Amino acid sequence: MHDVTKTLLELLMRADISHYVFQEPFTDVYQFDLGLREMLIPLEESPYEAIMQRVRRLKEKSLYQLRDVFFTNYALFKLPDEPKDTWLSVGPVLIVKPEGEKILSLLNQLNLPVSAYHELDTYYDRLPLMKNQEVFDRICTCIGDSVFGGRNQYVVKEIHNSTEPNILQEILARIDPLKPESAEEKKQKIQHRYDLENIFLQNVRLGNIHGALTAYYNFVRGIQNDFLRMPDRLRDQKDIAITLNTLLRKVTEEAGVSPFYIDSFSNSNVIKLEQFNKTEEVINFYRELITGYCNLIQEYALNHYSKPVQAALLLIQSDLSSDLTLGTVAQKLNLNRNYLSDLFRRETGEVFSSYVLKKRIQQAKHLLSTTSLPIQDIAWEVGFPDANYFTRLFRRETGHPPKYFRGKKNEKYET
Repeated sequence: MHDVTKTLLELLMRADISHYVFQEPFTDVYQFDLGLREMLIPLEESPYEAIMQRVRRLKEKSLYQLRDVFFTNYALFKLPDEPKDTWLSVGPVLIVKPEGEKILSLLNQLNLPVSAYHELDTYYDRLPLMKNQEVFDRICTCIGDSVFGGRNQYVVKEIHNSTEPNILQEILARIDPLKPESAEEKKQKIQHRYDLENIFLQNVRLGNIHGALTAYYNFVRGIQNDFLRMPDRLRDQKDIAITLNTLLRKVTEEAGVSPFYIDSFSNSNVIKLEQFNKTEEVINFYRELITGYCNLIQEYALNHYSKPVQAALLLIQSDLSSDLTLGTVAQKLNLNRNYLSDLFRRETGEVFSSYVLKKRIQQAKHLLSTTSLPIQDIAWEVGFPDANYFTRLFRRETGHPPKYFRGKKNEKYET
């Protein structure tokens, strides 16, 4: 490769600007857009052919600026002094980050599932964002001057890639949703759906937020086509969210979380969901659903404890205002006090009384930060009839008086 080309590629790499060298037979052409088209249109037929046709027609000593259907910008040109036809693209970069209805409008134009909204939004977060068009133009000019040996040695042209949306639509249209499926195709489709679902739910069952969110994108995309039956996109997305809420509720129960916690969270999700008026609000709510159920499992799952410790933890979780001394709980469970104490410490790593106190203080912090209840009422709610004693104990455990936590809704407190 020519020294000038090597120097340019090194500079682009150091500047962390994506670029791609086109050479026949274009085997790794997905690198052109960092895999965006391949991700959105994972078919045997290449979604990059429209780009390839355009590249092959690029003229020498010309630098082309392209803004494609996905709102991303590139500089394209044929590299001079190369032994064979070699082209270079610089990009993708953004002049303005698309959001909201703009992304939804693009998905609708290409007949792509609305569940791809988050994939596109995440993709845009990865791209360099130019301050304005002038900055991108200046970058292109610097590249052209470097490659062609001066401003007067080349011309700058714009590519209006208006045909690509139609080509992509044609590719997608070849998947006929009404075409009868063979028995084998139907079997494979169902198996794939169950595989995606199991990977997703297994991550939720483990309380693995990162793994669950990663698996969710594939899973939701897998169920999307089963729901896009109505012209109302908002209703479609709400139906998907309700289905997710049901699945997550069941797997959370299987993970050993008491219905006491699940039911309250599940019902609040349904109420919140019906209040949304925009499709993107519902799509963003998927993340909140998954994260919320994983947090429930992390906090309250009991399956890995023995039956006696599970029963004791359920008593503590269900009513912090009740008498939760070791003797009282052991008596309610018909267990020997010392046996329960040893078993509880061995399995939880905590002394029974210390665990109860920790949970009471955590709940008090939550009530202080999310409600306007008087401190006396909060003390009663967490098992302290004497508000003065509660305040002294609270200060000892947290280093702050109760009023310090008033209104701190966006903070998560640990004891």
